Amino acid sequence: MNLLRPAYIVLASLLAFSGSAASQTAPANVCRTTTDLYDGSTVQGSTAGLSDRAHASCARQALSGERVYALHLDQPSRVSLRVAADYDVAVYVRRDCADEVSELACNDDLEDARHAGLDVDLGVGTWFVFVDGYDSDSSGNFTLSVSARPTGPRLSRAPWGPSVANRAPSRPSS
Repeated sequence: MNLLRPAYIVLASLLAFSGSAASQTAPANVCRTTTDLYDGSTVQGSTAGLSDRAHASCARQALSGERVYALHLDQPSRVSLRVAADYDVAVYVRRDCADEVSELACNDDLEDARHAGLDVDLGVGTWFVFVDGYDSDSSGNFTLSVSARPTGPRLSRAPWGPSVANRAPSRPSS
């Protein structure tokens, strides 16, 4: 007589983490001091004397102090970011300011070490643009220019719901 005996399969995995949670997430205070950007914005700024609170996927993780901007788009756009600086500059874009994993694009040297730039497709909403430096000795003055070429429909901001243009035509009653 064959008896069925219960059997158990145990699957175990060992999770290995390198670094700390702090290396994955920028402190919230870096995100509270953003300056608003829109299509056509040109801003001058400085990273001199700022603390290193965020890291990037390029520029050896961009280990100097950074300046953060909030880019607001009301329609999907091809965004061009250009930075000219008096130091070895880097620029990167994130969806979530404090989350390194949400980085969409990063550039260190566009023409040379003192220029960085990105051409990236971004959707509707707020995106965070970081102007940073290559290493701990890279800080100084910069100029950031933004241009956006729409690639999709504008977001309706009607407080009562979808705009009339987004509704199906009504049929006359017979």
